[in-house]
Amino acid sequence: MNLLEKCRAYSRADEARDAGLYPYYSAFQGPSGGGRAVREGAEVCMLGSGDYRALSTDLQVIGAAQDAIALYGSSASGTRPQGGNLDLHEELEADLAGFFGYEAALVFPTGYMTNLGVVSSLAAEGDVVYLDERAHASLEDGARLARATGAAVSRFGHLSSGDLARQLEGASTRSALVVTDALFPEEGQLAPVAELAAICEEHGAALLVDESHGVGLFGGGRGVVQHLGLAGRVPLMTLSFGKALASQGGAVLADARTIDFLRHTSRTQVFSTGLSPADTAAAHAALREIRRRSDGEPEALMAAEHLRRALDALGYDVAGDAGAVVAVRLPDEVTMFAAQRLLVDHGVFANVVPPVGERYQLMFACTDAHTPDVLEAVIGVLGALREELLPHHRRAA
Repeated sequence: MNLLEKCRAYSRADEARDAGLYPYYSAFQGPSGGGRAVREGAEVCMLGSGDYRALSTDLQVIGAAQDAIALYGSSASGTRPQGGNLDLHEELEADLAGFFGYEAALVFPTGYMTNLGVVSSLAAEGDVVYLDERAHASLEDGARLARATGAAVSRFGHLSSGDLARQLEGASTRSALVVTDALFPEEGQLAPVAELAAICEEHGAALLVDESHGVGLFGGGRGVVQHLGLAGRVPLMTLSFGKALASQGGAVLADARTIDFLRHTSRTQVFSTGLSPADTAAAHAALREIRRRSDGEPEALMAAEHLRRALDALGYDVAGDAGAVVAVRLPDEVTMFAAQRLLVDHGVFANVVPPVGERYQLMFACTDAHTPDVLEAVIGVLGALREELLPHHRRAA
């Protein structure tokens, strides 16, 4: 069979389009300022953005990006080892390391490429990657690449430090890399990082924590590890700039020797064009603003807690209690798609989670821009649509 026949036979997206329920690739016009956005010509309350600190429209961040384009042009125009390394990159790396309390940092073109490149470079033949079974796709794919070079890959139960401990106790003496997200936004739950760190210390394993959804929100902006009082006990931290840092790109933080190893061995670093000047400068400006705001509680977390309580009171099946994302569980894919479409038709945009196993959820992402009036408008819509959105068994409860 021709390889492309499977593409021509793919029909799941067409089925959703034909039913008028396709939830992906909405076209937005302009930024989501003030918690609102214009989607395909109509204004909506925007609860589908990872811009947790509402910095993508901050004038300092925008100005830094504009200045960088004026000074450096639109592109780094080369890989970082071969002519695409900018002083902007190195200045951002130094500031990241200082802010998060690590010896060094390394910036990548995307958050996805950060995890892909770090995991696949660190683990090779003779090593084992232990992965939370619901770790982000970029961590999962990094482990798959590591397996291709001879590493073994084992998954431990989601949020189960006990399962990890049992696996490490029964393992050979091979070196191990333990990988988890710090915060799982789809479930509103923090990873048991303290327990994982203790287990890794006991067994001599390296712990990598992806802080993409914790940076800017927890620990004075430094993330979940800092929030839990574990500074200095997590040797590897990764993050995406596409959330609270209001840009594109990502970074890994570690000791200086590990970072130097990754600078020269990570294929997603060595063979990718360096992060653009504008994205680098925007991320750096956002980092400075997060540092400036580090003493206060992020409005995004307060907004999420308010929304979480309100939806729970209305009878929705709300998942978890942590982070800026409020996840609402639904019984099946059709219900999830239909709920998202109904909300959009009533001026509220939320994301659907691509189904994994039996998990079907709407995700309402709160930011510092979600003022009380915006939130009350969203709660009002969800209250008015309660009879249509809630499954029968919850409506009767």
